[in-house]
Amino acid sequence: MNDLIKTNERIESVARFQSLQAGQYWRALDTIAHEGIDKGTVLLIQSIRWIEDKPHTVVLRAHPTKIGLQTTVKFIDADGVEQERWLRYDEHRFLLKEFLDRFEHEPDHQRVRTAEIQEVQGRIGALQTELLQAQSDPTVLARVVQDQLNAQPALSNTAIADMAVIPTSTSHTDPELAGVVTGTVADAIGAGITPDSIDALRQAAGREHQIATIKAQWIQGKTAEIAATIKAITPFYEEQAAAALAQTEDVRTYVAQLMEGIESLDLYVGKGVEVTTIREGQAAPRAVPLTFVQKKLMMDEELAVWADIDEWFDFSKESLFFDALRNHDDLVRQIFPTERCVLVMATTRRYIDYGDTWANNVRNKESHNVFLMIRNGMNIHRVFSPVESHLGSARLFPSRDDQERIFRGLDGSQIKFEDVAYSDRHAAHERFALHYKRFLLLACGLDHRLKLFGDFYEGPPNLDFVSQRFQELYCRFLHDDDGSGMLPGEARMPLQEWINEKNAFLRSGSRVLCNWAEVMNPSTAPAACKPYGNHDRFERRYRPAEGMGVAIAYRSAQSLCVDVQVAGHTASYDDRTFNCKVNLTKFSNGHWAYTDLPYLCLDAVQPEDLHWYIHNRDTRQDHLSYIRFFKHALKFLQNELARERDTRQRLAQALHDGAIASGEEASAIVQQSVIAWRAAHRGKPLPQFHDGASSGAWKSLLDQMYMLAGEGKRQATEVAHFVAMLGYQPLRLTLSGAAKLVIYAAPIQSEMDDRLEPHLWVHRISVQRGKTGYTEKSRGWAILPQALASETTIHQWPEAEAWIGKTSIFQSFENKQALFATVRGSTARLRPFSKTMDPATHARELSLWGDLRRELLAADKKYVLNPDFAVPFGLVYYPRSKQLGFLCVGTWKPHTVLHRLAPDEASRAHVHASYLRPYANKEAASERLTDDDPYPWSLIEAAVPFTGALHQNYVHSKVGARLMTANGRSPIKPLLQQWFVGWKADAAKAGARYWISEEAISENGELVFDELLGMKLPVDYEPVTVKEIELHGSDPHTTISHWFDICPIGTESEALLIGAQYTGYSSREHMAHSLAEARTFIQSQATAHGAIAFRETNVPDAAPPPLGIERWFVSSNAQK
Repeated sequence: MNDLIKTNERIESVARFQSLQAGQYWRALDTIAHEGIDKGTVLLIQSIRWIEDKPHTVVLRAHPTKIGLQTTVKFIDADGVEQERWLRYDEHRFLLKEFLDRFEHEPDHQRVRTAEIQEVQGRIGALQTELLQAQSDPTVLARVVQDQLNAQPALSNTAIADMAVIPTSTSHTDPELAGVVTGTVADAIGAGITPDSIDALRQAAGREHQIATIKAQWIQGKTAEIAATIKAITPFYEEQAAAALAQTEDVRTYVAQLMEGIESLDLYVGKGVEVTTIREGQAAPRAVPLTFVQKKLMMDEELAVWADIDEWFDFSKESLFFDALRNHDDLVRQIFPTERCVLVMATTRRYIDYGDTWANNVRNKESHNVFLMIRNGMNIHRVFSPVESHLGSARLFPSRDDQERIFRGLDGSQIKFEDVAYSDRHAAHERFALHYKRFLLLACGLDHRLKLFGDFYEGPPNLDFVSQRFQELYCRFLHDDDGSGMLPGEARMPLQEWINEKNAFLRSGSRVLCNWAEVMNPSTAPAACKPYGNHDRFERRYRPAEGMGVAIAYRSAQSLCVDVQVAGHTASYDDRTFNCKVNLTKFSNGHWAYTDLPYLCLDAVQPEDLHWYIHNRDTRQDHLSYIRFFKHALKFLQNELARERDTRQRLAQALHDGAIASGEEASAIVQQSVIAWRAAHRGKPLPQFHDGASSGAWKSLLDQMYMLAGEGKRQATEVAHFVAMLGYQPLRLTLSGAAKLVIYAAPIQSEMDDRLEPHLWVHRISVQRGKTGYTEKSRGWAILPQALASETTIHQWPEAEAWIGKTSIFQSFENKQALFATVRGSTARLRPFSKTMDPATHARELSLWGDLRRELLAADKKYVLNPDFAVPFGLVYYPRSKQLGFLCVGTWKPHTVLHRLAPDEASRAHVHASYLRPYANKEAASERLTDDDPYPWSLIEAAVPFTGALHQNYVHSKVGARLMTANGRSPIKPLLQQWFVGWKADAAKAGARYWISEEAISENGELVFDELLGMKLPVDYEPVTVKEIELHGSDPHTTISHWFDICPIGTESEALLIGAQYTGYSSREHMAHSLAEARTFIQSQATAHGAIAFRETNVPDAAPPPLGIERWFVSSNAQK
């Protein structure tokens, strides 16, 4: 057996050792597809990333021939699936083990790079030689030209004429022709010119042009190729510099670490550290530990609770804050949670625009700089650190997420030790840790040198201060920023949501606290504020006496408004005082600039809520927008509570005496009753007792409390049964401010009106309980409100959710019915205008027109204003602009229509005299009156409210009508139906919703008004365009430079100028319904300018117009 197995008594171990260092070159053993590295590629080690004194990641510089390029590479992943990756050649990263498996050291890298550079230089030399040879040897370019000509497809004669290029041919051009082409005009004439020779010359010229173009393109291409190849050498030399720098990486890293240590020691000894004493007093007791507060505070946000701060508060006003700290112990306790603590603070987090770029950068940077605030009892100091990272610190010590976020990828995944990105994240974590370690060293130095924290630990000062054991014994860390280890605070809705909720109670009769300087602008108070300049600038001409005030809201049209007395000066500098309407509904964000909260409905606001939001630190980040306002509101409500204290106590006592409720329950019932009562009585104060006697409102308040205390809930089932017997689904049972039961009920299908929008209203039924049961006292339509201060909800059924908080484009259900009633009878109203009127009808219409015209003439003494005429036949709503209006048939010149439809000459003369009477230029007025426009009727849009009913559809903007010509009209489509089709297309693009009266639509779905008003298309209807052309820069004695062309719709002006000589031209366009109308228009234009228009056939030697075009010249420019 031993003979079969041969053993080698001598075993030799062969191994190779190679140090790994930045600046070395390594060769790829195989293709690395996902990195775009080919087998055998030699790459530079640009950097080695270390983790805990061990190499972790090797960073290679991309190859000089690829660096900076971008491409997509395909590769097969570990699962055998083909993947695709976008790659930018900048650097390649490998974990140490993967790098050693895929690369080997290349000691002879200089020879490799030299050969690669020589290869590039060789390409450059070859290209230069080829270019020089082409300049000295004509046959080189001749071959290039011949190859290009042979490669091009033959062109048609038409293309040759259009492109001025000869068809390719292998035969050579006649040398004589080539000489003529490249010679002078005199040479060409001397050689003899015939039509055939001109064609030959044109072909020869095209060929010479083509040959010259091919030569130029070849030379340009070679030149660009040389330039690109020369540019490819630059990365090789850049790599040499990168290699030299990489070799010094270890030294540079060591020096950087040494400098970091020196900077840390500078902090400990106080170099560059600024300490300012803010307040001196008694020190904290020795037993109080040192608390490090995590959260960064803002000076302006803390001071805002104690003083009114405007938007200009910055570092230059910090003395106000320090004065407040000296004078208010409560402010000290507000900022510092313990008697011995340290925290970080900045002046403000806001960015202030000072109107200058330099000032913005410098002053905002100073206001954002972070400093330490240290408290020891009533001793307070401010400390500035010279470390740049401290000046922008987000907190005093890190949150848990701060550290975890460093090792988190863009997609949220955790970056682990095995990832190539780990080394970068580890370095970032080291810098992050150093930032906070320096804070601790700074605190240690302040304690050892200045004893700023007082006496709070045993033994002499030493570096145990920075140890974990010392911190566990004598320090506390308050995680008030990330909330770690802290009990949850009171959860309340965000400030803006709370404001929106309270403002949702706004109704007519609500009490509203208004910040007049913020809520008044040209949109809300146009009588007092006038816009000027651009953007959000406006002038406040009249001002209220006080900056803030409580007003009672009232409804005006679809808006909720308040009144305030304002005073100021008129344009003539006269004093004026008046009550100004302020439209709260028109207040919108983003239009006019404002800072503070503009208004707040007080109906459901409690002082406790205001106090909480004023003192809540997270909410105060946006303190400018609300704190000053809230403090004013809190003061108002507290004063109001003081005035009402007696009445509220009596109400609570009544609940106690009746064994209904007591304590906090009684207080809650009293509060809700007061809210409902006050809202129902338009903000009136609570009734007072005089000499022990109560007012008549006392019983209403007692009834209110009795129902809220439980009686209302007990009656809910009975009321629901009563409403169900009426055939309705109950939605919500409420108690009104007058202590009456009100139930909201859903309508049945037959009661709903879904025109233009789905039905939104429900029945609001007031019921009363009698001896025999419930009876209905009143009923109306209402939108089921989200919140209503004047009503207290007793019970709400689940079906109510489908109806709550709807908004309508109509003011009310009744308003909707009235508006739809306006569009009824449109055909009957227009029928008198369908033919010649009888005398009685004509006299009535002329009288209506005349009444409004006299009113207009009285309103404007400078200009003659004439009535318009509009008859609504539909409603339209534009969601983007929130505009509701009528679609009408009407005319902008009803006087012309009345003149045309007069029953006899006497009536026509009456219209003529009435119309001309106020005009100074009666001849021009007469021409306008007798206008023979066959299509005087238009589609018109009128805004709501429509004032036409006041004058039987005769309207004008001076009497409140807001009219505009409807979109969608085409000048070549004169009928109202054609206009209506265009209008519907435009309305669809605008997202509009519309409703058209059934009587306005015929059986075939078209408008009835064209037939009703006698509007028809011409017999020869065939729309055409008339183009008036005038040439500039042509000789008027030898060239026809002014003409009219009748052409198909859509013809471009350039197509009408072929063959014309000019330096410029102008054109005007007119649409005509027919060829005859176009010819009439041309003649009228020529006559108006004292000329005659005639066909081009009457002009000898005139070039014919393009096919299908009828041309007319003007005699003043034509050569007869």
